[in-house]
Amino acid sequence: MIIMNQFKMYIGPGGDVKAVKCGWNWAGFFFTYFWAGISKLWSLGVFSFMLHLVLIVVLLFAENNIEQVFHLTAAIWMVVKFVFGFKGNELFEKSLCDLGYEFKETMTCVNAEYAVYYFKNKTLQPGSAGSS
Repeated sequence: MIIMNQFKMYIGPGGDVKAVKCGWNWAGFFFTYFWAGISKLWSLGVFSFMLHLVLIVVLLFAENNIEQVFHLTAAIWMVVKFVFGFKGNELFEKSLCDLGYEFKETMTCVNAEYAVYYFKNKTLQPGSAGSS
């Protein structure tokens, strides 16, 4: 069974095409500030990295109630991870719009690479005769 996803298609000022998946962002959830850096969301990446460092330092210097401090820092970091998962794609879309990209349409495709390919080559739509 092939799982199809919806992608929002954006065209940049130089004709560059980007596909942004609708919904949950697994990369943002698991890799937080690494994903933010790769996605060029610099302020978000730096903020989340600094927050992570602060939480680690708090945990390292917690002499009393280490278990409670651990649970508190883990809960705070999980909230950050869920925000990246739920809002990551929306934040990336906003970043694209700030860079001059324009939303064109929503497509259903297997992955982002195929969505970009089919968007650029409108005559070959997924599931049409002649596409493989």
